[in-house]
Amino acid sequence: MKHFLLLVIAVFSSTALVADDQPGVTITVTVTNISGARGDLLVGFYDTKKSFTKEPLPQSPKIDLTSGDNVTVKISGVMPGKYAIAVVHDLNGNGKLDKTVIGMPKEPLAFSVIRTIPRGKPKFDACAFEVGKRDLEMTIALAVK
Repeated sequence: MKHFLLLVIAVFSSTALVADDQPGVTITVTVTNISGARGDLLVGFYDTKKSFTKEPLPQSPKIDLTSGDNVTVKISGVMPGKYAIAVVHDLNGNGKLDKTVIGMPKEPLAFSVIRTIPRGKPKFDACAFEVGKRDLEMTIALAVK
């Protein structure tokens, strides 16, 4: 019986070590101020100025909305570095932010860090946040310009 208990303890200890050795951290994003159950929520996750709002990382989730309730998404496997998030409530489900003829957004959007939508596209550095060795949580409220 003593050997069995030692075996069980060894198995659980090694399982715990494996779970702690997973690469990267998790960023939990809660999106608020969603204007209804229509369309999709596009959460673009970016790691460079060049890719910002153009080429999101593969971890970028797309959520089919079923209500106007807050939505919480998890972005896992994030390595330390500088990142930014852009959120679009894609009302018509075409996979992009629709704009007016003069380039103003026609759909609700928001960015990490900044709380107001600037004229023109914001800079990556203005929206960027640092990821270290700990999981992060943030809330991003959608707005219409």
